[in-house]
Amino acid sequence: MYKTDLLEKNQQYLFKILEILYLNGAPVTKQSLTKQLEISPATLKHYLEDLQTDVQPLIDEKKVKIKIEANTASFQMLQNFALDDWLFLRYLKSSPKFQLVMLFYNHVGLTNYELQEKLNLSEASLYRTIKQLNGILKEFNLTIRNGNIVGRELQICFFYYNLFQVINYFPEQQVFNLDHFINELQTELHFYFHSEAVHRVRLWLTISQHRLAIQPNLNMTIPDTVRELYRNNELYFHIRNVFQRVFHVRSKEKAQFETEAFCTMLVSMAVFNSKTNVAKRFYDIYNSQKTHLSQVVDKMNHLIQTTLKIKDNQWPFELMKLVFDICARPFCFAGNLENMDDIYANYYINHFFSHQARQVVKELMRVLSVSDSNEVSDLVKQHQMYFQRRLLFVIRDFRYQQIQDINIGVDTTFDYYISQLIINLVRQMFKKDLRVSVNYYQPGNAYDLVLTNYHEEPYDDTDYTYWLTNLGTTRDLEAIKKIVETHFYEKTPVHELMFKKRK
Repeated sequence: MYKTDLLEKNQQYLFKILEILYLNGAPVTKQSLTKQLEISPATLKHYLEDLQTDVQPLIDEKKVKIKIEANTASFQMLQNFALDDWLFLRYLKSSPKFQLVMLFYNHVGLTNYELQEKLNLSEASLYRTIKQLNGILKEFNLTIRNGNIVGRELQICFFYYNLFQVINYFPEQQVFNLDHFINELQTELHFYFHSEAVHRVRLWLTISQHRLAIQPNLNMTIPDTVRELYRNNELYFHIRNVFQRVFHVRSKEKAQFETEAFCTMLVSMAVFNSKTNVAKRFYDIYNSQKTHLSQVVDKMNHLIQTTLKIKDNQWPFELMKLVFDICARPFCFAGNLENMDDIYANYYINHFFSHQARQVVKELMRVLSVSDSNEVSDLVKQHQMYFQRRLLFVIRDFRYQQIQDINIGVDTTFDYYISQLIINLVRQMFKKDLRVSVNYYQPGNAYDLVLTNYHEEPYDDTDYTYWLTNLGTTRDLEAIKKIVETHFYEKTPVHELMFKKRK
């Protein structure tokens, strides 16, 4: 599912036309547009006129320029702003499908008459809108029945979480204290969420707690293959302790479900970066228990390494964690709401990923789809677009290990000037090498190396910690350089990859 599926059909076409014109950056022939969109010249003419009307406020503000000529159309950005978000949200607000989804989020058990009144729709239009929306929700194993979205509560929360993420919407927070919960959870797990992870946690809990408050009857079943991911796992016990201390959910059954649902979210939404000890501890636990997901991930890692003809030491934990994150989401949840449609996705794939990387992924998709492991092949076949796009990031991370930035964080008790001096000295040492980035340490972000003069224990979110001597000496600088060169420079370049020859 794409986010644009929530728009009306004519709005979807207008949005696609804007994408094509914007991404092309030059005049596009009308013949090309009609062919790509599979519409008639007369329909295109009508859509171009509508698009010009819709963006007229931006034209008046001299933010954009649109030019429609006899045989071509062009679009130009005159100022920097989130154009696609502006237009998408403008269309979304008037979309009956989106309005209906939000009514179901805020209310339960509305009659058809009440829905017609609130949406200002006829009975036939409401029926058509519900039918279209059911077609979208089917992917998430959900359906509309008796004025509610019906299905497993885990799936309902996942759907709204996906939706609010892609439309950049944060629902109104209720009285429960999310900041207190997050602080307690960080203390319990001995690590810090980075800012993006905090947003994800807030969003999920806001949705789930809201659902608890308005919906008296919840389908709280969780598949056994998902539940086994946190059964006998310290992550679950820590989170349960925090839930009990902070939220005081009256129903024991609901409290248990909320804890398990939140664990599922943490497991499958890539909340923990690969540098944190909590991620490594969890990986070891779930791997040792031989869960269904661990077997899928192990098999997929093995197939990737075999296809690329690389050894275990050339496929580090960060990449294994990335493969786990990619597999965990479709394993735990049904459905996917993509932010980018085919037009945007093809643009980014062709412009930001090399031809060689695309060929590598094409081969990987072939190998994974015919795997003798039914769980692997079925998972990939059922989510082809999802895996194809995400495996590009895996191969890109592998390809650019040689040239990616090495992130160094500086965390000292010195004043600003001395700390800045240390940062500049380390930067100066690597000035000819753009692979090294040196900045102030921020808890929760992932680092390769952290420099400190006071922190007694190694940092949780870095591979290496280096303790400076007093204000730092030339010997310290040499030691830092040696750490970087020894541990981060000798990686496998992608040109050494060799595919198996087909018979």
